[in-house]
Amino acid sequence: MIEFILYWSVAVIAVLITGISKSGFAGGAGAVAVPLLSLVMPPLQAIALMLPLLIIMDGFSVKLWWGQYNRKLLIALIPASLIGVAIGYATADQLSEGWIRLLLGVIAIAFVVIQLWSKQENKQQQHKPNAILGAVAGASAGFTSFLAHAGGPPLNMFLLKQKLQRSEFLATAVYFFAAINLFKLYPYIALEQFNQQTLWQGTLLIPVALIGVALGKWLQAHLPQKTFLNIIYVLLFGLGCKLIYSALSELI
Repeated sequence: MIEFILYWSVAVIAVLITGISKSGFAGGAGAVAVPLLSLVMPPLQAIALMLPLLIIMDGFSVKLWWGQYNRKLLIALIPASLIGVAIGYATADQLSEGWIRLLLGVIAIAFVVIQLWSKQENKQQQHKPNAILGAVAGASAGFTSFLAHAGGPPLNMFLLKQKLQRSEFLATAVYFFAAINLFKLYPYIALEQFNQQTLWQGTLLIPVALIGVALGKWLQAHLPQKTFLNIIYVLLFGLGCKLIYSALSELI
């Protein structure tokens, strides 16, 4: 009974945070979901559980930010993301659960470090990245998104330098992840990560996902982004350390 309560509590928190992040904070906290779920289920199952929910959240987030995206930036980012997704697909089923937990832990900690570093760098430099950097950011986001739904750092590092209005920044991120999550759907099916249990659990979490999306839209206007993201960064860093410790215990 305790395990049942713990499992669903973690799942609800993970999905709620993801929904808030997607619609209100440019995916800056979405990377917390898979590391958090990996504490109570196998990593690949956690990734598969989240993908349909992410696609549903994307649909509502796209509606919320309809027409406010930067088309030129999406053209630079989205085609390159396919390369990252393809690399993720080619390597995902070659890794054991221990190695995936280790990789998730490293990604979680790297997410925090890169996000904080990119914000600091953005204060010092306001140059506009070229198309090559856009392609690198898109491919990197595609790869980390495929393995852990954690494409935020490379995307945000690119977008932060564009000096976009907040609504344009958020809308561009929303549309990018909507595209990339659709790209991931077939590879996940090919890897046989979806099963009846995963789909049933995901269905039960749909209301939580929608509440998160609506709450994110509200919070971005009422809660300072820095406050929200700092809380998530502390949580994500701790999760990363826990996953690395657990992975090393399995592998050594």
